[in-house]
Amino acid sequence: MLSSDHGRSRRFGARGFLFVLAATFGLAACTVQPLYGPTAGGGRVQATLTRISVQPVNTRVGQQVRNEVIFQMTGGAAISDPIYRMKLSVSSKEVGLGLTSTDASPIYQIQVAATYEVTKVDTGESIVKHTARGTASYSRSNQAFANSRAKIDAEDRAAGVVAEAIAIRVAAAIARGS
Repeated sequence: MLSSDHGRSRRFGARGFLFVLAATFGLAACTVQPLYGPTAGGGRVQATLTRISVQPVNTRVGQQVRNEVIFQMTGGAAISDPIYRMKLSVSSKEVGLGLTSTDASPIYQIQVAATYEVTKVDTGESIVKHTARGTASYSRSNQAFANSRAKIDAEDRAAGVVAEAIAIRVAAAIARGS
């Protein structure tokens, strides 16, 4: 090794060390925190989610979405002194996807869409308004009860997907301070 190579290696090592040190300090300013956790706004988001009243709906799938949204936001706790109101409109439909190779067991998909809007109770100001969608598939057989139960299970799975999307989007809007 030449003496000039040895000096270059030492300079690069010092530069590399300084670069790593600067990057460490630069990244130390970045934080990642859970949306629902106690460090996210000092628990402000979770506390606010428990104060959102969800208006009643009139269908079985709509009620499933509503129940899941309430559970996602409150963890099952009662809603007390609401400061926000959520208006929820849920629709669902069944779509045939085709037949199997034996033409005996059709496959269906349940599509659930929920349009929601969260407003402040006192001012009526809209915080978030969006549509969430979810799907779940099921197969039919020659047994009536199994078909009925499979459809209900698919509706419940799709409703769960929609409810989770709603809860996450509402929590994000609250965390942003909307």
